[in-house]
Amino acid sequence: MTPKLFKPEYNTKAEEFKKFLPVNVTLSFRSIAPAIALCERKYLIPLLGEALFNKLTNFYSASKQKPVCLNELLTLCQFALIRLAFWQEYDILSVTLSDKGAIDNAGENRLYRYQAEALKNNLKNEGFDQLDSILEFCEQHIAHFPEFSESPCHVDSGHSFIKNTKEFNSIYNINSSRLVFLKMKYFVTSVEELQLLHYLGDCFCAELLGADPAAEKYARIIPAVKKFVVFMSIAEGIAELHQMPTDRGLIFQTAIANRISEVQYSPVSTEELERIRKEYTQKAERYMSSVIDTLKKYPTEYSTYFAFAGNNAPPSKHIRRDNTNKSIFLT
Repeated sequence: MTPKLFKPEYNTKAEEFKKFLPVNVTLSFRSIAPAIALCERKYLIPLLGEALFNKLTNFYSASKQKPVCLNELLTLCQFALIRLAFWQEYDILSVTLSDKGAIDNAGENRLYRYQAEALKNNLKNEGFDQLDSILEFCEQHIAHFPEFSESPCHVDSGHSFIKNTKEFNSIYNINSSRLVFLKMKYFVTSVEELQLLHYLGDCFCAELLGADPAAEKYARIIPAVKKFVVFMSIAEGIAELHQMPTDRGLIFQTAIANRISEVQYSPVSTEELERIRKEYTQKAERYMSSVIDTLKKYPTEYSTYFAFAGNNAPPSKHIRRDNTNKSIFLT
């Protein structure tokens, strides 16, 4: 396998590699090239889309004077690729394979296990962080990269309450990861197209999307609508995938430090998963109840909603009772 964004003639002494990672000049292009090519196919092409990836490789191969935006995109991509390639191939690069088995290349100079794990985590985290940067760069410069609109990772959020990673992250922490946001976008869309329309109606949702969120009548409810969408999308993600959005992707695991300072990850029990799904569902429903309570408090200001709901607007599902000086307990 031959990578498209690194060339052997540019790396007789790892010249390109050393721009993005401090490597020894004894590193051969041949040893790491298959891993780079694999990362191009596994991570970069799905990110950029075939059209933009081909445009980038053509400029890398044929043009000495690259446009500034393409040159910057190339730099970002090469940075991500070399780190992800070393991360994926780390264990293989550490040994020599033969018909006699595997030999440790490090010998007595091998790293402690915790050092090796820390290095691999650093390579992985920096690589995936850079993929986030690539996505952000392409979105910001889409006028220069119209091909990016064909990428499955391009998000058209014009008709969504949660338009970008920053909005999602402000409600539920995903470490500002655009990659995690892209995974959650499916559930955000599902909640908006089904549950939100069921509660508020098509016309009123359209009114809210086109409204000035700073206007008082909309500022009262839009923040709660956004929280409903985010928390319900998390609940749907758990129900469908049995996973949670984290900085490691769509997973749901607990981290446990063992005696030698390694961090191991183990799946959470089905019971705990269901408990958390219910927790986020109930949290979302409480926000929707607050929205409906506000709408019913100012009926003349939300005529579009009442044209949809009439006098049968659903009541709040949450019990509110004044127990002052009373011996009443709800169980």
